Order: sequence, then structure tokens, then C-alpha cells
Amino acid sequence: EGKGKETELRHTVYKRQVDTSYMLKTQKARQFLSEVQKRFPVLPFSLRAIEDEQVARVGISEAKRHGLLEEYPVLKEKDGEFVAQFKFTVLLLPGGTKKITGLPLGPMEKLVVSAKAVTDEEMKKVLASSANPKKQKKKKAGAKDGEDKEDKEDKEGKEGDAKET
Repeated sequence: EGKGKETELRHTVYKRQVDTSYMLKTQKARQFLSEVQKRFPVLPFSLRAIEDEQVARVGISEAKRHGLLEEYPVLKEKDGEFVAQFKFTVLLLPGGTKKITGLPLGPMEKLVVSAKAVTDEEMKKVLASSANPKKQKKKKAGAKDGEDKEDKEDKEGKEGDAKET
């Protein structure tokens, strides 16, 4: 199905709520939060990354109680199903979208076959367009048909070099 469902398994990935602050009561909880602030200021972290397990247990429970941490739920797919996630970041620019992160599939693209197909013609056009559109060179004033000013200057420079020799 491709849609993970939340499970009742214990959460192990957390992210610090940067905009929330609270002075925790126990020393171990303060020690935990201090380690999180130093090592993972804004990015999510796993409980495995915390060195002292007892400090982590006390710190997590108190920090959650006061809204200092955001939990990432554990997701599960049906048994026997395959799941693949492809993530990338795009910039929405006036001239179009530009993909700035994410790896291409490369040779794997030929191996991946979907049982589903897009039937909407408008959606097919959107999918066929590139995420990284090529910019077209603007024609400079005074250039001949299809000839950029830079090309014209290059030709003139080469002719001048030939005359000097």
C-alpha cells in the first residue's frame, strides 16, 4: 500500500523544540537536555546517540512532559510489502523549480516498474518537465539572428589575432 501506519512501539527518535524552554527539575534531566543542545541543536536524534542510558531515560520523560521534545512515531507497513522513500528538496523560483538535493536513481531507474499509471494528460506534462530547467541565453542587443554578442566578440577577437601574426 505504501502508507506507513503508526504503531504502539516505543519512540526512539526525537527532536528538540527550539522555541520552547523550561528549567528541568532533576540534575539528570538537565544533563540530558544539555547534551542534546550541544550535539543536536536543531536536528532529530536517536536515543542510541545518548551515551548514558539512565540519563536519557530520566531526561526524555521529563522533557516530554514539559513539551521540550517532539517525538517521531514508529511507522509500520503491512507484512510482505516493500517500501521505498525518495526525498529531495526543490526551490520554487519565478523561472521554475530547481532540485537542489537528492540523488538520482541512475541505473536503478530501469529496474523500477510501477503497477500504476498516470492517466491525466495535464499531470503527464508536469511529470515530463524537468525539475532543473535549463536557462536560455538572452539575446544581446545588436546581435545577428541566433548569434549572441559574446559569440560575435569571440569571432572578432580570433580575426584580430590572425591579422597580428
